[in-house]
Amino acid sequence: MVYQDVDTGKKYTFGNVKAMALDFGKGLKAVWEWRKGDVLLMFSPNSIDTAAITLGALWAGGIVSPGNPAYTADELAFQLKDAGARAVVTQKPLLDVVVKACKKVGISTDMIILMGEQRDPTAKYKHFTSIRNISGATRFRKTKVDPEKDLAFLVYSSGTTGLPKGVMLSHRNVVANVLQLAAGEDGNLSWKGGPTGEGDKILAFLPFYHIYGS
Repeated sequence: MVYQDVDTGKKYTFGNVKAMALDFGKGLKAVWEWRKGDVLLMFSPNSIDTAAITLGALWAGGIVSPGNPAYTADELAFQLKDAGARAVVTQKPLLDVVVKACKKVGISTDMIILMGEQRDPTAKYKHFTSIRNISGATRFRKTKVDPEKDLAFLVYSSGTTGLPKGVMLSHRNVVANVLQLAAGEDGNLSWKGGPTGEGDKILAFLPFYHIYGS
């Protein structure tokens, strides 16, 4: 086990996350003809689905731009436009804000999908698990990227000295930070458990929409 939601009791193994990420990544290519450099804005409080969606978008060559779920429609619209977002994934309680923001910047409602436990009863907004290559007729491959130059994340500053500013993080930036964390926590966390989930456990209380938490 790699993730557990304390509210719902849902658990994901490494295998679950990998399979969901691949399904979503292939779905982005099949359903939306996702291209390298396309931006997926994630507007959500912490969710057990965050990792699979993020990894799936990166597999498809996309860039993930997390947004503060406390934003107003105007604030979200600014990030959508500034980041050049093509699609948005959110949770049902935030759907009204997202729809208003997308309308302001001209993003079609077809490009809004949901994550988390709640579904849209009208079925107008699909759940991310529905974005998949259903036909199976076409075999999609992982998009090739240049780890040093191509972006993985486009995260935004708090905007305390003006409007929020996008910070460009490459794949290499993210890998380097993970290695720094592993070195810094050496001796404090046990990595021996691996996929069995027998290692130390971490309570994820940091906001995933902030690069510190993601």
